[in-house]
Amino acid sequence: MPCFYAPNLNKDSVKLTISGDENHHIIHVFRKSQNDEILLTNGSGLIAKAIIKTISRRNLTVLIQSIQEVTTSNPKIAVAFSLLKNKHDAVIIEKLTELGVKEFFPIITQRSVRKTSSNTVEKFKKIAISAIKQCDNAFLPKIHQVLSLKTFLDSRKYYQLVVALETGKHKTITKLLPKIDKPICVVIGPEGGFDKSEIEMFKQKEIPTFTLGNHILRAETSAIAAASQVLGYFLSKDPEYY
Repeated sequence: MPCFYAPNLNKDSVKLTISGDENHHIIHVFRKSQNDEILLTNGSGLIAKAIIKTISRRNLTVLIQSIQEVTTSNPKIAVAFSLLKNKHDAVIIEKLTELGVKEFFPIITQRSVRKTSSNTVEKFKKIAISAIKQCDNAFLPKIHQVLSLKTFLDSRKYYQLVVALETGKHKTITKLLPKIDKPICVVIGPEGGFDKSEIEMFKQKEIPTFTLGNHILRAETSAIAAASQVLGYFLSKDPEYY
């Protein structure tokens, strides 16, 4: 069943008014009518079944039938990624949101090609909203402001960082995970990989590095592969991992 984004949904909601883009999607894209049932998510752990009660030109109202509260699992997964050209970083946001990544940290590295703009984070958020609707994800991931790699490394105390590298001998990420007892943040580099000085910085800060195999992967492929492996590991420990 299609799921739609309703940030004003709360545990006590009985009736909601939906307008703007979601109203358009429900009525004109999905062709929903009065008395049709739809799913709503607030992106903060609630998924509700609702019935369309009224439809007007600018909005619609729904009556809430039931609300499910989902608890996010620990340890959480986050991903830091370099801004990529040709909107390939949008693929990272979309696919990793579907996989359940809870936070994204866009970063600028020495080999980053694309520059940030005033609406970069807002565009990423819209992509994430579309993704949670696609897969009925109860949690909209948090997308942070763009930072330089150094600033990001100096400020991320909550997460255990692990860096994907395509050169040198490294363990696989599944070999690193058993030794980590806190939320994990996978760090993915730009097209062309990290600069030597950045790799040296990882060494100085004693940040673990890992390999994704013997092939050179595109940055967005690396992000999807790494997040999938981390998710698979956590699911093997807890089949209910969300």
